[in-house]
Amino acid sequence: MTFPVPQIEPSLEPSVQQPGRQSALIAYLAVFCAAVLVYLPTLSYGFVYDDDVQVAGMPLLKPWHRLPGYFAHPIPGFIAHYYRPLFFLWLDMNRHVWGPRAWGWHLSSVLLHAAAALLALAVLRRYFTDIRWAGIGALVFAVHPAHVESVAWISGGTDALMSVGLLGSLFLWMKARESSPAWKQGAALVSGGLAVLAKETAVVLPLIIFLHVVVGIPRTEVGSGKLRGRLAAALRQSVPYLLVAAACLLLRRQVLRGVPLTAQSISLRDGLLTIPSLVVFYVKHLIWPSRLSLHYDLPIVTSAQAWAFLAPLALLGIAAVAGCFWVLRRREIRAVAAANWFLLPLLPVLYLPLFSDDDFVHDRYLYLSVLALSIVTGLLAEYFGKPEMQKKTGIVPMAILSAAVVSLALGTVVQARPWKNNLSLYTNAVRIAPKNMLARNNLAREYAFEGYYSEAAEMFREILVVRPTMWLANYNYGFVNYRLGNFALAERYLLEAIRINPDDADEHICLGTTYLKQGRLAEAEQQVRTGIVRKPDGAGYHLALAFVLLAQGNPEGAQEELQQELLYHPENAGAVARVRAANPQLNNTAR
Repeated sequence: MTFPVPQIEPSLEPSVQQPGRQSALIAYLAVFCAAVLVYLPTLSYGFVYDDDVQVAGMPLLKPWHRLPGYFAHPIPGFIAHYYRPLFFLWLDMNRHVWGPRAWGWHLSSVLLHAAAALLALAVLRRYFTDIRWAGIGALVFAVHPAHVESVAWISGGTDALMSVGLLGSLFLWMKARESSPAWKQGAALVSGGLAVLAKETAVVLPLIIFLHVVVGIPRTEVGSGKLRGRLAAALRQSVPYLLVAAACLLLRRQVLRGVPLTAQSISLRDGLLTIPSLVVFYVKHLIWPSRLSLHYDLPIVTSAQAWAFLAPLALLGIAAVAGCFWVLRRREIRAVAAANWFLLPLLPVLYLPLFSDDDFVHDRYLYLSVLALSIVTGLLAEYFGKPEMQKKTGIVPMAILSAAVVSLALGTVVQARPWKNNLSLYTNAVRIAPKNMLARNNLAREYAFEGYYSEAAEMFREILVVRPTMWLANYNYGFVNYRLGNFALAERYLLEAIRINPDDADEHICLGTTYLKQGRLAEAEQQVRTGIVRKPDGAGYHLALAFVLLAQGNPEGAQEELQQELLYHPENAGAVARVRAANPQLNNTAR
């Protein structure tokens, strides 16, 4: 038995009405300005969270002829199982332009988001006959608070960069369907491939194209109303993009072969049971984006009889049935497109075994899904903008929609404030998610960086009471005890951190310096060299080994390590000079 695909009413035909050039220019200018203005305060923000690794710690690619290395090799120092060469190239370009100036990095992030918003408008114009309704929807995309994490956090720019590639590919594909020039089809495929190379979640693009053809957006083929015909057309259109995505994934697999996966803690069963509550969480943040945070207290569901599984599942089921009934009754196929835009970009991140139980939910995963709300907003504006509806309701509905867009913009300005520095970011996370151990670990770590070691030690001790096997807490507690001079305690917890996760380099360096303070020079050298093997370009690693070799009476070896430190980190020249000045014996070995 087959079900006919609902036909789109002529008044709802999702093709582009040719607006006046002035109207189109005003719409694009308004979306660009909105996307930039709400994030202007971020230009005064600094580097936060893991920007110190991905921005300051990533080796600068020079000369430029080494650029293909980003695509053929893992990035040195990145143990995470990532292959995102286009994003690393984006970071490298920004480092060449801005250096350590945080405001420049934030400006690039804001402009990248503005480019994604403009492409969102270009795509939405294929859904609406009037550019005004597409423009209102694009304004929602430009100012929605769910984008704060992707824009205010420099390292979160992967989602905006991926979206530029994906939306650009979809737009070019739509244009090619309208006029069929070969260059547009080729450019669409290239753009889709670049999206996958920016972030793996872009692999959903072939499915997005497939479903667009099935529902008839854009409508370019007459007589394709039968489901079989639409499915065949959808396969023809999506298979080339599927092949491009598969090629990118195969390249990723080849490049990352041998790179260890980070051990995670969510089982497949528990991950499946948690999906309903996770989807409801994202729906809530899409519709009511308040109390946003870097981390959340969403628990992992471990039982199929738990209320946390049954209630969200029932709620989603009711919403799905009501939505299907409404679509079939109204024959509003764009509502189906809105549902697809919400669900498809989330599919890759709903596989929870890839994540840890404190770090599997983030607002940045909603970046493309905000298009679902954009379409719904455009549909409401289109409905209440009809002359007959305006006679009945006046300007009240449109005023409410306008107020909602303004409220979203103000919400973005307010909810971006915690991202100005690490202390405010982590304090906000602990306030909103007090049970999240990663949030508490990050706040305690920031206290340690500020020099409040005793306070940080107490916070880490409290975390370890709840989560004794948490690797980060063990490592950080060992580190602060090292700084406090409690070397025996530092050794105990650093060894525990190494037992839990032996692949991290920092823990070996810290344990080696602990042994150095205790005069255990052979053990110190062994641990520091182990850390260098795991991360040869680690900042300060060769400097630490130089200290150990000096203590062993080996100035020649120390001199070689100082040279290595300068090779990897020329910015540490001042520290190297101070070591040489304090150790005259090094002058006799200088080359």
